[in-house]
Amino acid sequence: MIPFKCLSRTALALSAALLPLAAQTPLFNDGPAFGGSRVFSEGLNPLGSPARIDQSPGGWYLGYVTGDQRAQDNSTLLQSTTSPDPVTVDAALAQLKDAPWALRTKAYGLTGLKDKMAFGYSREEFNSLVAHPDLNPLDFGSALALQNNNLTFVDARRYIVDRISFGGATAATGTSVGYRLRLERWEQGTANLYMNQVPGALGQSFPFYSVDNAAMALARTDYRTTNWGLDLGFTTQLAQGIRLGATVDQLNSKRLYDVAMKPQLRAALQLDLGPATQLTLESDVNGVERIPFPVKQQSANASLHYQMSSAVVFILGAERKRVGEAAVTRAGATLQLRTQTVLLSFGFQAGQDKPMMGLAAMVK
Repeated sequence: MIPFKCLSRTALALSAALLPLAAQTPLFNDGPAFGGSRVFSEGLNPLGSPARIDQSPGGWYLGYVTGDQRAQDNSTLLQSTTSPDPVTVDAALAQLKDAPWALRTKAYGLTGLKDKMAFGYSREEFNSLVAHPDLNPLDFGSALALQNNNLTFVDARRYIVDRISFGGATAATGTSVGYRLRLERWEQGTANLYMNQVPGALGQSFPFYSVDNAAMALARTDYRTTNWGLDLGFTTQLAQGIRLGATVDQLNSKRLYDVAMKPQLRAALQLDLGPATQLTLESDVNGVERIPFPVKQQSANASLHYQMSSAVVFILGAERKRVGEAAVTRAGATLQLRTQTVLLSFGFQAGQDKPMMGLAAMVK
């Protein structure tokens, strides 16, 4: 039998390689997940570019995000493992190898802008699962063999972060620079949910028809720690209709749980395609580790910003993100009603089951 500690380490490594989990939460519909940009952001998201803090009118902004991101057919495959037909269970376990992950996100925040300064509070909650099927020929292929499938399990995790942030920006002759300081309190909880209980293991046993609910409803957070981060941003106009920008986040290196948080540089180019349309291309320059798993991550995205009228804006984009050795592509869109006194914004990211959605509003 494989020792439980080794099994847990294996689970962590596989989770890191397969789970595209650590995408920036698109608070205030601000970021690549909903079709936007990080470098040329709206200046509202505490994880966006601080050089863009002066892009939105002064006032108080409220944001809320909720929804799931899943690998293809993940929920259906988990349910199929409860079938009385061994052939169906075998097929489900084999396919779970390539569709193991699910992520549920809920976040809300409040940001205040005044005189090119920003102050805000946000709270993010993540629940995730990664299935690790045992594909040993001796442990599946018949009803009797499946009864001995003691190594198929799901790695469930929960993270909560409460964040206070403040920063400022200054602009002159087409160039803007900004900073943001983040103070964060992180909580972590984990559980291993087994198809069959490993004798002597410190896990919990669930039939797989309920493991999805068990993982996504995990409420325990056993570990707590604090973090602070310094982010910098820069944009400049190279020529008429051409802008260049860059950000660096977590300028101060910090180890958070088992994740080495090192600085990540991101660069972008923005082009005016006409009086009402902007195209933004951006990418991380280096790969770094980020919560929740200790593997390097990198992403690139393209977005199209279209001013439909003086008050209506439509944003459409796609993001390609690599986490470990695995990559995933997602598309998103945002519709804004925006004036000097009003902001109403709805964001949507395509996905299965419960697609991610976001709302944002300005309160004068």
